[in-house]
Amino acid sequence: MERLFGSDITRAIWGDPENVVLVYAGAAAEFALHPENHWLFYTGKLPADPLGRLRDTLRYQQKLFFMPKERVPLVAAQIRDLHRQVEQKRSCGDAPHRISDRAFLMVFSMLIEYGIRGYEYLNRRRLSREKEEQYFQDIRSIALLMEVKDFPADYAQYQIARAQMVGRELQFNPHTRELLAAFRRALGPLGYWALGQFQARFIDPLLAQRLGLQASPLFGFLYQTYPFIRLRFLFNESFKWLIDGKTHPLPSRKVMEMEEVR
Repeated sequence: MERLFGSDITRAIWGDPENVVLVYAGAAAEFALHPENHWLFYTGKLPADPLGRLRDTLRYQQKLFFMPKERVPLVAAQIRDLHRQVEQKRSCGDAPHRISDRAFLMVFSMLIEYGIRGYEYLNRRRLSREKEEQYFQDIRSIALLMEVKDFPADYAQYQIARAQMVGRELQFNPHTRELLAAFRRALGPLGYWALGQFQARFIDPLLAQRLGLQASPLFGFLYQTYPFIRLRFLFNESFKWLIDGKTHPLPSRKVMEMEEVR
């Protein structure tokens, strides 16, 4: 049997559809504060269809952790080439434009941060330092295959970089309101309120403050209770409605492994 890419903890995180959507929820908030989120508006894909764009991105990332290790470098190169094509199009007839390595690090940071936070929230326990390091190294290996430079060497160094991001770099910017408005249009008033209520408790308090997220006591009980009940059927049906009312939910770990065997 071919060896799959990554560690068991990484596949536990990305093989749980609920955990993947929590990464989605955290990233939806953080992208609004990303200093290079103007790239999202150049392609127009995320503002036009924020739910579908993030869903496709995370679905692709999820599949990466359930493919044979030997295939991963090629897929990482393809992802990098897609970004380079966007850079070349934007640079045509103008000064060169490039997505910075720091911007890539900040996006990978979302996968690291909210993958771990989601796992700990849903499973009601902290990850060990060893598991945190394993998960970080799996994400880092993809970044290095994509030729992202100056990526932290270990989880301890990453936490220093993460503190700098939260403290100084993730700020309200000219595209923040427009990106949040895109999510509001896609989700509707009730869905957008529920997402904001979850984000207010899930992301770093400083980031929540910058986004003006205020936690309501009405939502607090549900937030605290859900990890104990984990209504997977209700969750999957809600996710299908959240995306477009008919899309299949994100596949489970078992389904992903069966696809690779085939």
